[in-house]
Amino acid sequence: MPHGTADAVRQGGYGGTLQVMLRRVIGWLALALGGLVLATHLLVTDFVSMRYGAPVDLTFEPGERFVRSEAALFGKRADYAIQACCAGSTFTTVGLDGDAGTARGFRIRPTDSRVKGNFRSELRMRPTPVGWTVWYRSNIYVPADWQDSATPVIAMQWHGSKDFFLFEPGKYPPLELDIAGRNWVVHKSWDTRIVSTPTAFGNTEGISTIGTAPLVKGHWQRWTFRVHWSVSGKGSVVAWLGNAMIVNDRGPNAHRDLIGPYLKAGVYVPRWGHHGGDPGISERVLDFDDIQVRFGDNPFGMALPAGARD
Repeated sequence: MPHGTADAVRQGGYGGTLQVMLRRVIGWLALALGGLVLATHLLVTDFVSMRYGAPVDLTFEPGERFVRSEAALFGKRADYAIQACCAGSTFTTVGLDGDAGTARGFRIRPTDSRVKGNFRSELRMRPTPVGWTVWYRSNIYVPADWQDSATPVIAMQWHGSKDFFLFEPGKYPPLELDIAGRNWVVHKSWDTRIVSTPTAFGNTEGISTIGTAPLVKGHWQRWTFRVHWSVSGKGSVVAWLGNAMIVNDRGPNAHRDLIGPYLKAGVYVPRWGHHGGDPGISERVLDFDDIQVRFGDNPFGMALPAGARD
């Protein structure tokens, strides 16, 4: 065999071996990536998130278990965790406005120490993945001596789960129910970006007000939400105050995050952390009873709007 031909054969053999090794490496990397994706999915859906179809009821009756750390919450030692600073920041009451059961109250004062960087006393639940349709219901009691103020007080928020590993900033909640002046106000936000960056819209792509209703003091008011979480036009929010439909919104209502939004309920006044308390207001108190999470077509038997869809 001519010398040049032998060198070509050797080079071809080396090249073939290198191609085989490269294919093997790529195959192993693809397998590892697939395993990582599967493990992440199982972690998010089976460990961190609620279990689809399993109803959750927070009754606040004696003996109901709660925890104070998110790690314990994800360990499923309880259905909710408390985020509050001080003795008296959360408490239980019985017989409020004729309610025979036990309610949980939440209180903040402008003299409190901050919790997670601001003035809050809240409970938080486990998240639900984007793409699910979830029902939420709660009874909320606003005290008769509640002082009106333009400073929003957040009673319920569906908090986003920013992707820490992408160094995302904190973002406006995908959905929130607050009290401003003499009204209930419902806001939503959305963000379709894979990596969220600072914007004028609470670090999201947009915020909008989707419903308002008059505030009633000194009596229980029942809020029911049906939410199909989506970063696309398939999203929807329908909300009722009592049996009156207040919100019927279509469009994006979520953030493109690995973990979906989670419900928080209590008292949170973010403005106090940036501008100080409201003159003449020494505290904010709200009471909650029977927070429920459900799945399915219409677990509460509400009158759905025409064309309601997932």
